[in-house]
Amino acid sequence: MPSVLWILTAAAFTVGTDAYVIAGILPDLARDLGVTVGAAGQLVTVFAAVYALAAPVVASLTASLSRRSALALALAVFTAGNALTAVAPGYGLVVLGRIVAAAGAAGFTPAASAAAADLVPPRHRAKALAAVIGGITTATALGVPLGTLAAGVLGWRATLGAVALLGLTALAGVAARLPALPPGTRHTLAERFAGLRNPAVLAVLAVSLFTVTSEQVVYTYIGTALAPATGARAGVLAALLLVFGFGALVGNAAAGWATDRFGSRITLLLAVGGMTADLALLPWWCRSLPTAAAAMFCWGLTAWMYVVPQQHRLLFLADPGGPLAVALHSSVLYLGMALSGALGGAVLQFGAPPWLALPAVLLGALAVGVAAVGYGKERGSV
Repeated sequence: MPSVLWILTAAAFTVGTDAYVIAGILPDLARDLGVTVGAAGQLVTVFAAVYALAAPVVASLTASLSRRSALALALAVFTAGNALTAVAPGYGLVVLGRIVAAAGAAGFTPAASAAAADLVPPRHRAKALAAVIGGITTATALGVPLGTLAAGVLGWRATLGAVALLGLTALAGVAARLPALPPGTRHTLAERFAGLRNPAVLAVLAVSLFTVTSEQVVYTYIGTALAPATGARAGVLAALLLVFGFGALVGNAAAGWATDRFGSRITLLLAVGGMTADLALLPWWCRSLPTAAAAMFCWGLTAWMYVVPQQHRLLFLADPGGPLAVALHSSVLYLGMALSGALGGAVLQFGAPPWLALPAVLLGALAVGVAAVGYGKERGSV
């Protein structure tokens, strides 16, 4: 593997950390800005919504640029957004910073995947893509807990300042080391959304939307939800997020094997069903540190098992437009994150954090139902 690929992996780690670390620093951020936890949670909604909407638009606008130029531009915007967030004196400018950072992240992830595939021979493309995705997975396992721990010691601004510094370092690495790879095939916005005309693809996207919203409606407010178990101590919360991240690494690794062995349908049903059962018990396991640790591991394991079978199914259903369908799937995942922030904030206005389990279970059950009934047994999918 070319050494420059690890620069893309490190950059993906930075972008992934930024996307998820808000959940760990939310209580501290809310106190500092003088807003409720629910209002602070809308920063997740804003980031995810901008990412979901901007990803296809940015991809079209930068289609004529070389991979290096597109990545450098995306990382520059991403870094500027995080720097603004870190120094913003009030909630309004923090929101603006998250919007700018999301626009940069939306331009980075698809371009990084395309560049990784172009850097290696066709027989090694899966490994190259796995390296980039591995950066995001590692962000969940290490970046978010470390960011949460740093926020507990130095404040949330230090965490986002560190993300901005990492983004600047990644930008320098891309500018210095990445070859000026030619732009790929240019697709119109209509082509990028063509998968929405396929009912089978729509079913997959609906299942992912319900699943990610179910997961993130709790994860976005995890610091508040786990306060009875952690005693609102940042170090303990960081440790639990590390346990979740370790489960995510195991789940992501197991997903590929399970999908090849049992098919995407069965793997998905086991993953989402297991996650839903785990979240249904949130009002009980959030009270005790040992049970919270066990539940967080199981949650990470199951929650990170569903993306691989979903993408596997999309590539089968949408062939030869599979890559565009997978890109559309990425936007749907971030749309779910946006909805979860708003939904969780609404729940916290009227109830205690354990009530977050209710929408999580309803959405998870809906995802399982759609997959169980709506997924046929196409060759290669089951």
